[in-house]
Amino acid sequence: MSLTKKLVVVLGSKPNADIPLGDAVYCANAAIGYYAEMVSRFPRVVSVMSPDVIHPKEFREGVPDRALNQRQFQMVLASRPEKMILTRTGHFEFLKETLAGAGFKSPMEAVSAQERRALVGKISGCYDPIVTSDFFRLPLDRKIRYAGSLASTFLKRLLNKRKDCGAVFRPSTGILALVFAIAEHGRTADYVICGIGVRKRNEYLSGKQVKGHDLPHHVFADVKVLRKLARRYNLFTTEPELEHLVPRYRSG
Repeated sequence: MSLTKKLVVVLGSKPNADIPLGDAVYCANAAIGYYAEMVSRFPRVVSVMSPDVIHPKEFREGVPDRALNQRQFQMVLASRPEKMILTRTGHFEFLKETLAGAGFKSPMEAVSAQERRALVGKISGCYDPIVTSDFFRLPLDRKIRYAGSLASTFLKRLLNKRKDCGAVFRPSTGILALVFAIAEHGRTADYVICGIGVRKRNEYLSGKQVKGHDLPHHVFADVKVLRKLARRYNLFTTEPELEHLVPRYRSG
């Protein structure tokens, strides 16, 4: 841990993450539970959570990955972050009461889709819906789906600027955790990304193979935002698959 410059770790749930000890850690979704022992060593812990991870609807009979969802919920309940930030405001009071009723005592706050969009844009220069050149390399059928979803977002926002966009066009919770960290600690800190990748995310969380016709949620937007952030801030990673986007972290 540096005595002259803050080292801030941004942590996702990818297995076998190499996690340096720093001044603060921002955990995406259930990473705070997967790496609970290591997380407990940090002086400051912030949990950045998609509301879907803690919503009771994910634990009902017949829900895919119900057992996984229940395990993640229990890990979240056992965690004790300094605060939890939800990435959407829908059902906030209900979710807050649900966690409190289950014994979770950490402070909670939520950001709206519009607030999230403004913050990502301010920090990275990328405002959702984030469109990348990857679109033009998609097979025709997927390109049509991609274009249709994009058009729908623009049409909806003509009537309501607060409308969220599809997951294809906005950053993942892991990249949002990085944005929240930068918003708090600024340009002088070093940021190390651990346990976050851009390939096979659903597979390492649930063990399932993702159907090839599905559009890759968040990945295109994440890559673009990471490239932009790497030019503006002191970003590093311990993940080999991200080294083409940000430099490798070397301790000392």
